Order: sequence, then C-alpha cells, then structure tokens
Amino acid sequence: MTYEEKTDWLPDDPINEDDVNRWEKGIKDAHADLAAHKIDMNNPHKTSKGQVGLGNVDNIQQAAKKDFDNHVEDNERHISKAERENWDGKETPDGARQKANQALDEAMKYVDYNFTNEKLICIRDGDERAIVDARTPGTEYPEGITFMGIYEANTTGYPLSYGFVKNENLNKWRFAQYFYGNADSTNGKNHMTGIWVRHWWDSSGWTKWEKISGFVHANIGVSDVQYLKQIDHTKIAFNRKIKDSHNAFDTKNNRFVAPNDGVYLVGVGLYMINYAMYINFHLKVYLNGKEYKTLDHYRGYFDNGKEMNLGLNGTATIPMNKGDHLEIFCYCNYGGDETVKRGITDKNEVYNYFDIQEIGGLNYPRV
Repeated sequence: MTYEEKTDWLPDDPINEDDVNRWEKGIKDAHADLAAHKIDMNNPHKTSKGQVGLGNVDNIQQAAKKDFDNHVEDNERHISKAERENWDGKETPDGARQKANQALDEAMKYVDYNFTNEKLICIRDGDERAIVDARTPGTEYPEGITFMGIYEANTTGYPLSYGFVKNENLNKWRFAQYFYGNADSTNGKNHMTGIWVRHWWDSSGWTKWEKISGFVHANIGVSDVQYLKQIDHTKIAFNRKIKDSHNAFDTKNNRFVAPNDGVYLVGVGLYMINYAMYINFHLKVYLNGKEYKTLDHYRGYFDNGKEMNLGLNGTATIPMNKGDHLEIFCYCNYGGDETVKRGITDKNEVYNYFDIQEIGGLNYPRV
C-alpha cells in the first residue's frame, strides 16, 4: 500500500510496532522507486531538447567519434583546394562539344572560302589557263593551288621533259612552284623521276630549280684487269653496273653524267697490281675532261722486286650542272723493268669501285 506519512506527532505520543513497520516499508518503497527510475531510459520526465540546450540539433542518428575521425582523415573521399580548382577548370562535355562544333564550323568556312574550284583546280590539257612554259613570269599565274601537265619534249626550262607542275600561289610575293618528274614509261625513261622546287621573287624573277627528292645513286665496278701507261694518266675502265638509280652512268665511255644540277659525293677505290720498286700513283677525278681533285697519292722506293699489291682510295664532293660528266684517272710512274707492268686488278666492288651519291639538289655558284 502507498506510504502515508504521520505529521501530527506530539512529544508524549506512544510509538508502537505498526508505526515502525510503516516507516521501514516507506523507506523500502522509496529505494525501489529510485532504482527503477535510474534504469528507465524512456525519458520518464518528458524532458525536451530545448530544455537541455539542444534545440538546434537535428533529430538524426549521430556517428561515433572514432568513425568521425576516420572519415575526416580519409584522403580518397576528400579533395584538396588545388584539386577542387583543377576540377572546376575542367571542360564540361557540353562545353567541349560546343567548342568542337565551333572549330569545325570555322574550318569549313575557311575551306569554303579558300579552296573553291577557282582556287584549287587541276587545269586540264587544252585549257587556255594552262601555263606550260617554264619561262612565263610568276605574275601570269592564277592565285591559289593549280596543277598542270608537262609532256615529252618540253624544253622550256623544267628539270625534266615529262611530269606535272603544282603551283602554290598566295600572291606575287609568296609563290612556290613544284615540278614532279613522274617518268615516261612509253619512251623507256622510267628512271626520270624526282621532285624540284623553285620560287618566284617579284624583284628578280624565278630562282633556280632545287631538287628535293629522288636523289641519284650509282655504284660501278670493273670487269677486267687494266694495265696503266707509264708516266701518263690512264682513264679507269669502270664498266660494270651494280646500281644506277637514274641510268646516269655511261659504261661505254666509263663516265657518270649528271642528270640534273646538284652536289655529288664521289668515292673511288682501286686495288693495284704492283711490285716493290720505285712507284708513284695519283688517283684523280676529272670533271668534264679536266683534273678536278686528287683523291689519293702513293709514292715510295722499294728494292726487293717482289709483288706488293696496294690500294688507292679517296672521296670528294663535286658540284655539277646537268650534263656534266665525271671520270676516274690514275697517273702511274715506276722504276725497274718496264715489262713488269702496273695496273688495276679485276677484283670485285669491295676493292674496285666508283660510287656516286647525290647529296644536294642545287649547284650553288662560286663566290
């Protein structure tokens, strides 16, 4: 039963056992109620967030302190200020698409304006606009990019007599002309190939043609032993073609004929029949029948009379105009019995060779 207090005690009132039992019962009930209140987690007093100073806190689930710390330290979930600025500067798909469309539109407008049929055209045979004379001034050409055919027997100044021309004419101060020698199979001139370029200067006219592609290469050997004249220059009978890119070597006359203006690198090797006596050899290259450069010189005195083969080798760079020719000569003098002759062995191209390589497509004038 509920505890009922007695509050009207007088000094002489007797205390009996019922009173004591009632007190003990009240104390016991109070302890029981206190214990139940301590374990009651259902807010028995109905205390609100505002009453305890949490009125601004959202009523959501909160993370544990350990989980919160782990989240703060997670560098994969968070980005730095520099990363954020970098990302903010990235192009969006829509922005990139818009820029690409704009660039395409501008490119199409440029092509439509600059590469019309009037400015990029192949001028066919018989067209009155065709210019096939290389001597025609650059001011006579239409502006833009044009193509024109050049045919067999054209001798007006193109590098070859057969091919076609491309004109890149921006204006009279910016004009380059290309010649493409694309051979002539109908006349057996498949070797006549190459690309040349020249420029039009408004003040001085056309520059010389300069070859930029299809350079010449020839490698020639000997086929027989050749004895040399004493105290004289003897032309070496190079007559065995190993390579000849432009059919420029004349085996009948043992000479290389330049198919176009240019600078040529020449390398020569001779393996000599010789004996150990007095000898004097000069290996020389001749340009158009005249001595041009000495490639090697060997002179000495020997006295045992035994066979002593030796090699003569040398190189030179030689500027040439179209039609110029090169030949190899060897001066020979020796002592002893003149019946013991000196000469060139018939060894292969490892020992006896005449190599010509075009290394530049323009013969610059002398200063």
